[in-house]
Amino acid sequence: MTINELRGISPIKPVAPLTPAKARIDSLKRTKDAAAKNLKAERDRQKVAKAQQTIASVTTSLPKI
Repeated sequence: MTINELRGISPIKPVAPLTPAKARIDSLKRTKDAAAKNLKAERDRQKVAKAQQTIASVTTSLPKI
């Protein structure tokens, strides 16, 4: 046994290259995931902007004490 085997470290195995069809599918999945992430971020930004606008309108309409 080698020292790495005793430590529980397995050797790094090379990854076989993807076929063109699998590479295209992988690329499309990454694009879909990025689009979903960007969509969620934009919805969150719009929610925060709307909440800030509501807070600003409420604070300006409150009577001064």
